[in-house]
Amino acid sequence: MSNFRTATIVAGVLLVAFAAVSGDRYFMDIFIFTCFYGTLAVCWNMMAGLTGLMSLGHALFVGIGAYSVAWGLSVHGWSPLVTWPLGVGLAVAAAAAIGMLCFRYGLRGYFFAIATLAFGEVAFFTVSATEALGRSDGMIMPISAEDIPGQLQFFEKWPYALIIMTILIGTIAIGEALMKSRTGYYWRALRDNEQAAEALGVNARAFKLRCFMLSAGISALCGAFYANYVAFVDPRSVLGVELSIQMLVYSIVGGMSLLWGPLIGAAVLVPFSILLRDYSAIPGSDIVVYAVLLAVLALVLPQGIAGWFVARWQRRRLARRASRTAEVVS
Repeated sequence: MSNFRTATIVAGVLLVAFAAVSGDRYFMDIFIFTCFYGTLAVCWNMMAGLTGLMSLGHALFVGIGAYSVAWGLSVHGWSPLVTWPLGVGLAVAAAAAIGMLCFRYGLRGYFFAIATLAFGEVAFFTVSATEALGRSDGMIMPISAEDIPGQLQFFEKWPYALIIMTILIGTIAIGEALMKSRTGYYWRALRDNEQAAEALGVNARAFKLRCFMLSAGISALCGAFYANYVAFVDPRSVLGVELSIQMLVYSIVGGMSLLWGPLIGAAVLVPFSILLRDYSAIPGSDIVVYAVLLAVLALVLPQGIAGWFVARWQRRRLARRASRTAEVVS
């Protein structure tokens, strides 16, 4: 249990939140989207915050997962048992191709970010012009008035909440296990000083590619869930650069130095933005307030919300230890 302490704590908090909102469809919807964006932010941060791979085109993999489900169900009537693995497999293959191309030519930092952004934009405009995928209008998935568990179609929202909670907890558990393994140590070494890590024998290309593919697969899984939950996908919602920027924002606000930091960022910003948008009296004021909040958080807590809490807790622990040491000496 101690090996998965973070995943256990997250699971407990999610279960409490799930029980608290289970009687209200509106707040259950907010809870589901918070878990959705939180999962995306955590898997994105596995690359950026913990490995140093800053991707600005990660929405590409979300879109692959979402469109695999939408196309497979709408055109062929395939079940999630087919479309979900298909979406994840295609995303991992795409990440492998992109990663090998970028790492083959030594792209890193801002150059890697620009390259991923370019691939994402190519996918966005390609899908927007493809008639079989609904072009820019998107694809509406067929839905039934009755529950069809085999197609992941439910009238109530709580089954969707349990599914995305499972994906989120699994993502945290996988990340936690990897961070405590040799792979995790290599990832952090590459983030801190790639040249020094390579000099010590770390295969930088292989380990960065492994991280990129893992993050892409989880992102595609989230995209598949999104398609089944919303029953509609379009290029703007699952392939637009705005989605990639959201992952970045949640990670920075929550704290990129910690695996669970981006989840805190999503837990604060997603409900805040939805409630502000729905209850704002002045059109457009929600965007202004949201931007001001982001600016304040960036200025006041540059290490992120989770980073600030951890630093504060460590200072208090050191102060208590110093106080006990002084008492023993005296």
